This record gives sequence, C-alpha cells and structure tokens, in this order.
Amino acid sequence: MDMERGMPKSINYQDVLPVAVPAVARRRRFYPQNGTVFNKVGTSEIRIEIGSVNSLLDPQHSYLELFVRNNNAARTLGFEIGGGHVLFDEVRVEQAGRVLAREQSHNRLHAGILSMTQVSTQGQLTESINQLQRGLNSRAGGDVGQTTPIGNGGGITGDEYVNSAHNDAAQIPANDFTRFTMMMPTGLFTQDKLIPLPLVSQQNPITLVFILTNSENVGAWGGGAPAAGSVQIERMNYVANLIEVGGDVIQQMRMMQEMGGGQLTISSQDFEHSTDVIPANSAGTIPIRIPGRKRSIKSLFFYINSEDFTNGAGNPASSFFNLSYGGNANMDTFQMKVGSVTYPPTPVRCWGNCARAAGPLLPLPEQERGECLMELAKALGTLGFTNPTGRLSTLSYGTNPAPAIAAGSPNLADGDNGTGAADNTPIGGAEVCVCPFGLDLQAFQHTAIESGIDSETMAMETTLLLEINAVTSGIEDKNVHCFLLYDQHYYFNMDGTITFSN
Repeated sequence: MDMERGMPKSINYQDVLPVAVPAVARRRRFYPQNGTVFNKVGTSEIRIEIGSVNSLLDPQHSYLELFVRNNNAARTLGFEIGGGHVLFDEVRVEQAGRVLAREQSHNRLHAGILSMTQVSTQGQLTESINQLQRGLNSRAGGDVGQTTPIGNGGGITGDEYVNSAHNDAAQIPANDFTRFTMMMPTGLFTQDKLIPLPLVSQQNPITLVFILTNSENVGAWGGGAPAAGSVQIERMNYVANLIEVGGDVIQQMRMMQEMGGGQLTISSQDFEHSTDVIPANSAGTIPIRIPGRKRSIKSLFFYINSEDFTNGAGNPASSFFNLSYGGNANMDTFQMKVGSVTYPPTPVRCWGNCARAAGPLLPLPEQERGECLMELAKALGTLGFTNPTGRLSTLSYGTNPAPAIAAGSPNLADGDNGTGAADNTPIGGAEVCVCPFGLDLQAFQHTAIESGIDSETMAMETTLLLEINAVTSGIEDKNVHCFLLYDQHYYFNMDGTITFSN
C-alpha cells in the first residue's frame, strides 16, 4: 500500500516540503513598441508585447507602471475614484492581431462599481501611495499633510477625512505629473496560474493594448475644460515577475500539452460591457437589452447615470466625477431574463421613489437599501466577508451629497445630474456617491467546468428588466451600463497560438 498517498495530509509526516522544480525568479520590464509618450492628440493606443523563450510569467506578482502628466499649463487636476484604471476606455489582450480578451468601458467598470465595492478604507491607504487616491491626506497621494477633522479648526466631514472627497480638482498641479502602479486588470492576468510564455510563438507574443480616454473623463479639472491632450502618459511599462526554468521543465510542459490534445488550458473570468438607455420621464417596465452570448455567465453588474450636465458651463463633464456617479432612476425592482426564464424568479426590491415620505408600513427609502446591497455582495462573491461591500456606506451608496449635507440626512439620488433642484452630480461635495447593482447567476447551472447561465448554446435573448416607479425615472435620459462577468478558457496550442472559448 502507498502509505504516503493513503494518509491524510494532517498526519503525513513525510510531506515536509512543497513539490518544486529548479527555477530562478527575476524581474523584467516590458515597454511599449509603438512610442514613449501617449495622449489623445498624438498616439492614444499603447501596445506592450510580452514574451520569453525560457521563463513563465507570474501575473499575480506583476504590475503596470506609468507616469501620468497633467499636460495643461492652466488647469489643475483631481483623479476620479478608480485610480489609474480611469485612464483607459478599453483594455485588450491580443496575439498576432487576434483579440483574446476585450474589456470595454474599463474606466467605468472600476470607477462606478469595483473601486468602491472591493477596496476598503484601509486599502485606500495603499492606493494613496500608488494610485493618487486620498488616504488621510489633503493633497496629492502620499503627501504628509493630513486633513483637519471638524472641531479642530477645519470644516471637513468625517467621511472626507477617510478619503472620500468628491470632485477634488487640486491633486496634480498644472504641468506636473505623478507615478502610478497597478495590477494588469484582464482575466488572463488576474488568475493564479503561471502563463507559459515559452509555449507562445516568439514571433507573435502576447500583446497588452490600452486605449486612452478623453481628458475630461479622468477626473475634475480646475479652471475650466481641458484641451484634448491634457493627460499624457510617459514611461509606461509592465513590470513582470518571470520564473526562469530549465529546458527539461519546458519539455515536460510540452509533453503535458500533447497529452491534453495539443493544448494547455488556463481558466479565468472576464467582463463584457453593454449599454442601453432609460428615456426621461419613463415609468413601468423598462427592458435593457444585453447582447452578450456566453456559455457561463457568473454575475451581472450595472449602474445608471445621466450625462446631461446642463448645470455646467462650457464642457461640464470636466467639473465632475462623471464616471462614478449614479442613481437608481426611482427603480422599484429589477431582475434578469434569459430566454423565457427570469433570474431570480422573485425580483430584487430597490428603494423606488427616492423622494417619498414614510408612512404606514412604508419606511423611508434610505432604510430600504439593504436588499440591493446584499445582492451586490453575492454577485461579488463577498457576502460572507467581514466587510462585504468595501467603502459603500449610508453616505456613499445611492446618495447625493450636496442636499445630504444641507439637510443632515441622505437624499437618495435618482441619477439626474442636470437642472435646478434635481440630483446634481456633486460639485465639491464631501462624499463620493456611487450606485452599483449586482445579480449572482452562478448557482443556476451546475456542470464540471462552467457553473453560470448559458445564453450562447440556444442563442437566447438576455434582458435586464427594470420596474420604474410611477413618479418616473427622472427628468433626464439615463445610460444603463451593464457588465457581464463570465468564464473564459484560454488554450495554449502546439503551434504557438492562443485561442479561447467563453
């Protein structure tokens, strides 16, 4: 009997060291092949090729580095929540011109959903160093100057003190720059397996592609709208942690490839974006079409916002954190429909009319955000965590800070941001206000590899159903940004190509 294999690990005293192969870890920087300076006036696409003949890439211990310059001689700049991710409209992974992964509206995904829900206040202290987020400091990231709490001669709310000031336009002075470091965000580069670079054609290496966003989208600008080339990226590179192995290890990998039918497989998850519109003054059931066709949809995330900006002058988007702000459009319930089946069968209840008063068996709307928050945590896979939804709080989730400060309690925003007394995108408010929603879809199908909803096999129509309260969705058209999280499998083939299925 093989005692070592037949004994539990807890009493197998021969199992002392982990299985390993001879290897050397080293760090290498990969730089863009198509230039050194990037902005919307010149080159707005950044392409970085990654390859090696004898090393595996450890994506969990690799990251991007870039220098971001405020290239405007007359405007100061404050970055949106979401850190360096807000710089890019789109992030892709390619090989030989073939798109392997494409994450559109990358900046909106991070600013409107992931930044506030997956990073705690404590985590922001790290991002104040590496991504210019506010972290117990009143000026640019990492500055020693702390904010002053109310009662000590200052006029700053407690929420601002812990890093949540909205539309701060004074972080980067005119013609100044800062240095960002952040993880590569797409699925192949966020999973925990080493990427076998020697199995990839050296003539057609893996290529990271970044598409810059417009300057007004990256945050709030002081002194008016910026010129098109006001945000400039310099010295960008991918700092790769490479594991150098011997030829015998690479040969063993090729043998595994042969035994696997000519492929090595890495499974991961990626996002797909789509958008639709809720017309102004809508009520009743509003279908939001989601054109994605995937075999295994894990979660749906969405947020709703207006980009009318009629309150501002010139180009008002440059005065706001327009990527992150959102509301609920006076939504009573929501659910997803795939083919003829709805998920979940009972719709998720939202807080409906944002301005309603309490009544018999009718609590205030700010007391009815819990169900949406818990469903969002389920979609994130964090419901059992001590802090399942990051920095979301009564001051930040679905709220509009300017009326909240004046009245002393939250005013639950419907997502309008344009006229008069409507819920304006907060101008210089003390809190960040975001309004992400989510649905967990993983438990509706159980197979060996994929455990989410299949909308591809039968080419089924996918629709997000929003039930809008009779008071209507508000005075402005609103965009509904939807992000499907789905399983993606990457296949490293014997001819050096990479293919995928999803």
